[in-house]
Amino acid sequence: MNLVTGFLGVGKTTALLKLLADKPADEYWAVVVNEFGEVGIDGATLSGDGGDAVQVAEVPGGCICCTTSPMLRVALGKIAKGGIERKRPDRLLIEPSGLGHPAGIVDLLRDPMVASAYELHAVVTLLDPRHLDDSRYTGNETWRDQIELADVLVLNKADLAEAVQIDRALKLGDALFPPKLAVVTAVKGAFDAALLDLALDASRWPDAPQPHQHGLAAQTSLAPRRKSRDVVAEPVSWPIRKTQSSLGSHSCGWIYPPDAMFHSAALAALFEQLSDPVALGLQGLSRAKGVFHTERDWYRFDWVDGMPGATVSAYRRDSRFEVIVDAATPPDWAALEAAIAVALIA
Repeated sequence: MNLVTGFLGVGKTTALLKLLADKPADEYWAVVVNEFGEVGIDGATLSGDGGDAVQVAEVPGGCICCTTSPMLRVALGKIAKGGIERKRPDRLLIEPSGLGHPAGIVDLLRDPMVASAYELHAVVTLLDPRHLDDSRYTGNETWRDQIELADVLVLNKADLAEAVQIDRALKLGDALFPPKLAVVTAVKGAFDAALLDLALDASRWPDAPQPHQHGLAAQTSLAPRRKSRDVVAEPVSWPIRKTQSSLGSHSCGWIYPPDAMFHSAALAALFEQLSDPVALGLQGLSRAKGVFHTERDWYRFDWVDGMPGATVSAYRRDSRFEVIVDAATPPDWAALEAAIAVALIA
């Protein structure tokens, strides 16, 4: 079992997709995905590309080290009992939210109940070398702790970084103590899967798990909650909107039915517009991602560090979109929802 960490937009899902694509054909793997928001974009992407030899479990809406740790325990228990054809996975990969603190997650994974079913190997952390020049990252405690607590540091997106940025990141990794088991560069998340077999460096962790708290705000959802005594299914009102607030960040996600179709050009324009924080009232926007059924095909759209992008998606169950904003209070999501509605094909 490995924990694959890294801050928002660093390329964790892309790295997992590469690992799954290159895994031995005779092995059955499982992936647990924890997203800060509620609609599960990354889990959808992995389940769409993973095939029958991969089991994907999602733990949405908060950090698995505290808020949703009971859900993680349940997911791990189900996977341990066997997924496809009641078969235990040959390897388990856990992708926490980019806002998740690795210490609390590792403490949970070292708990005797979990450790009896899984052996935790090296913690792999992805780092974008360009972020060393951005105080939004370097001033963030979770970002720094993710790097400090990594056994293996993967300098991802090396093709987009300047040589001086890569050199600075390499020197940072080499200077950390305890020493990293490995510091490597990667392009599009591709790193040697043999690094996953390295043993967890016990010197990074206390002998016993430590108390861990985030002081999280209560999560909220605009979707109506059905009381347990209700027996009549309520009609679904589309789109389903879900929100989450904690750690000084706020997310909002929308889910649309599979027959909803979007104009690809309108979506591309919308993701370009995200670079103007005033246009849609999204000051502090840090991440946007979505999977959409368009008139051309199914596409995954991403907005990271001010750069929009799109690629064909294997996930085709429904359309979904989510943004994360760093701000003191959540924005009014109405303007963004209206902009998405404009992209819908009537």
